Amino acid sequence: MTGCHVGPIARTVAVFVVLSVISCAPQDRSKQTLMPEEIANQEITELRTRAEEGDTATQYILGWRYVNGRGVEKDDVEAVRWWKRAANQGNLSAQLTLAVRYDNGEGVVQDQAEAVRWYQRAAEQGHAAAQIILGGRYTNGRGVEEDDTVAAEWYRMAAEQGDIRAQYSLGVMYETGQGVSQDNVQAYLWYDLGASRPSVEQEQSIKNRDSVASQMTPEEVAEAQRLVREWRGANEP
Repeated sequence: MTGCHVGPIARTVAVFVVLSVISCAPQDRSKQTLMPEEIANQEITELRTRAEEGDTATQYILGWRYVNGRGVEKDDVEAVRWWKRAANQGNLSAQLTLAVRYDNGEGVVQDQAEAVRWYQRAAEQGHAAAQIILGGRYTNGRGVEEDDTVAAEWYRMAAEQGDIRAQYSLGVMYETGQGVSQDNVQAYLWYDLGASRPSVEQEQSIKNRDSVASQMTPEEVAEAQRLVREWRGANEP
């Protein structure tokens, strides 16, 4: 089975922390000024309150607080608990964080099936990188049953969003007939789109497009180029 190269998903997640501003009355600073530890405790209390009320952004932040031990004792189990609460409410960042951590066994027991479950939740929300990862998983049978047809569907979703890695991968599938009916016109289309911007796949996309074109009739090349113009007209500014 020929696999398709999929670029790595970025694994660094930015965390935005809300700091409380404590005002002090000038006439009695000694009583009203809080020590750093008291400020940290108050901040954590406020975060927990908002998280318990169901605010998914705060739940996500609180999860990272437990991972890093910032204002609380480090606790990966508690971090995952908060991320799952956020992810189950549709928080995309929490879904991706859980997927990556289950994928790599970071703070949890490595579980490829669980990683795929969270990648899919993010992919269903339209996250292109998660869609590409799922395409690769279904191509290689990692955490799921191997299924090239499903892989092609996930690649297509990301490719239609303009992701050049997915466009290249979909070109490969059409060229080889992997998960789709072999179609040089479609292969040319997706290779050409994938070659339109700088990327690690750009050079190979150009080579593959030109190789496919050499096997096509002039009419087929003209049709493929028409599809490229049509796609760009509908999807690019």
